[in-house]
Amino acid sequence: MRVQLDQEEWMADGQATLEDVFADISDRAHARSRLVTKLQLDHREITDRDLDVSLMKQPASRYKHLIALTRSMADIEHAAWIAAGRYAKLLHAEGLSLLEAWRAGTPRDPAMNEWLGRLADYLEFTEGRDRQCPADRRTSLSFWVQELLAARDGGDLVLMTDLLEYEILPRLAA
Repeated sequence: MRVQLDQEEWMADGQATLEDVFADISDRAHARSRLVTKLQLDHREITDRDLDVSLMKQPASRYKHLIALTRSMADIEHAAWIAAGRYAKLLHAEGLSLLEAWRAGTPRDPAMNEWLGRLADYLEFTEGRDRQCPADRRTSLSFWVQELLAARDGGDLVLMTDLLEYEILPRLAA
């Protein structure tokens, strides 16, 4: 089997299993401080779900070509932050829709619960991985989300609306 890792190519040992080849690829990628992001075995893309015992134990000689592509952690992290920015814009737009309903006195609880769940996912990524914690906790989005949840528990729709409009949505738009 011919193995290609980015621009590097070699022939796998004739006695190697796919497990051996994947381990070799992983070691070589790790040595370059890169992560394997795509695997193609002959003409079939391989995902993590495909990497089971039955596949791993197969002889590599059964296949002609394995292509592995890698990315640096910096590239992966950069792409993730770009995606998080797009997600924040989506959350902002959905939040504006909720705000309009709340201002009209017609809160949409199921929609709010779904939005809060997506907002929690966003917070887990952005504030859970942010290396620069704000000196003042009141500047963090999670602080204001907690205040919103407390207002919701207290049934204070006016405070919920104000928190959404003046504290949460501006932070999502930033």
